[in-house]
Amino acid sequence: MPETAAVEAGRSEPGRVLVFTVDGHEYGLGLESIVEIVRHRGATPVPCSDPAIAGIVPLRGRMVTLFDLRLGLDRPPRPAGGHAQVIVIDSSGDLLGLVVDSVARVAAVPEGAIEPLPPGLRPGPPGVLGGALRTKDGQVFLLELEAIVKRLS
Repeated sequence: MPETAAVEAGRSEPGRVLVFTVDGHEYGLGLESIVEIVRHRGATPVPCSDPAIAGIVPLRGRMVTLFDLRLGLDRPPRPAGGHAQVIVIDSSGDLLGLVVDSVARVAAVPEGAIEPLPPGLRPGPPGVLGGALRTKDGQVFLLELEAIVKRLS
């Protein structure tokens, strides 16, 4: 994947999600609020912040707060030297970067395809996942962006 990839073609297309991996699991996020995808190159730490805040980075003259989804989903930290990507989203005019292991693909979400999370399966804090999309390769857990943003406020 190139260093930066705009997702403009997917904007305002309902029923499509960006699928990415975090600690070997696939997660998805609707394309509506995604601005672009960039390679993670480190960040300036933010003192006294939530442990999942990886720091801040400048991006085209604006500051982006990086949220490490591994820590935000109660997963183990990324191994030293591991590569990561950042999904930059627009949250009410502010930029937020979700640090993920890798971006996989864009997937269609057929009507009625979203299922509740399987009983007993709660990967991550309550409210962060909004359901699961069954695919031919398994399940894609769908993130609730509002719950992540609320955690940061």
